[in-house]
Amino acid sequence: MRSASVVEPDRIVLVCNPGAGGRWRSLAGILDSAEARHVRRVVTDSIEDIGPAIEGLGQRTRLLCIYGGDGTIQKILTRLFQTRGTDVPAVALLGGGTMNVTSGWCGWSATPGDNFRRVVGDYLAGQLVTREVPLLEIRQGARTCYGFTWGAGTVIHLLDAYEHGPKGKLAALRMFAEAGSAGLTGHPARLRDSVEPVPGEVLVDGEPLAHERWIGMFCNTTGIVEIGVRPFNHRRTGGTFHMLAYAIGPRELLGYFPFLARGLTPRDPRSVMPGSLLESARLSFFGKPTLPADPRYVNRPARTFELRSPDRLFTIDGELFESTGEPLQVTLGPCVRLAIPA
Repeated sequence: MRSASVVEPDRIVLVCNPGAGGRWRSLAGILDSAEARHVRRVVTDSIEDIGPAIEGLGQRTRLLCIYGGDGTIQKILTRLFQTRGTDVPAVALLGGGTMNVTSGWCGWSATPGDNFRRVVGDYLAGQLVTREVPLLEIRQGARTCYGFTWGAGTVIHLLDAYEHGPKGKLAALRMFAEAGSAGLTGHPARLRDSVEPVPGEVLVDGEPLAHERWIGMFCNTTGIVEIGVRPFNHRRTGGTFHMLAYAIGPRELLGYFPFLARGLTPRDPRSVMPGSLLESARLSFFGKPTLPADPRYVNRPARTFELRSPDRLFTIDGELFESTGEPLQVTLGPCVRLAIPA
């Protein structure tokens, strides 16, 4: 039976960024709940306010609940490890943002209010369960960030185009359709450059990869980069993170994406006998195991990933970053204790 005693308010802190998803009604349900009297509340007006809010956390904080999306989480974790080193409290990801990939991966699939009540109840009852999950450490020049997923390439440029236009499911579907059209026909012209592979020299564990233009590059520690997208086909071992890079063009990506998102290894098209397009695609992905893998596709565990590219964009957990143009290095960073349903 869960205890009803009130804990010291600094022990549990709730950081809210309602601007991440604009879900004020859901947040009100959290703040008005009985469990909220056990926590210190920090409500930010914008994602830029997160840094000062995190710096104000006391050393007595043992559980940090985050209401917000993946971008909010990334900002908070980066500031936590920058200011507190390894002295970081357990973190509960409640959801409430536009993207809630990591929260769902942890098992918090209910509403943010239900997730909050459950995690606080578990803490009060001494039943809080946590899981240590490593973060990526991303360094570029003097900048160091932490997150679960780093990415660059065509998909990131399309995300940037979406962020500068209308939002919502219909807008996302329209963007997907227009990106496909741009890859096939070059129209609409405003997306023509966005769908092209980006140049870059890639080194994995110190060894350069053979190609120089990439449709996509990703590093990750959880195995999932988006809801329903699990592209990694290997088991991550100690000291490594998931890594993939694909040096193909936009037209190939259109046909391959549903398979790549499931972690299926594409076969080398040069090894497939001439035939119909449908038959070639079938053989490429589901054909005989003796067919060699596409050499343009690299999907394996890594200890270091380095990118040298003039490309201007990359993402960490869905948050867009402007590149400085300096070499960018990804390594395995510190672990964070994430609360999971008991």
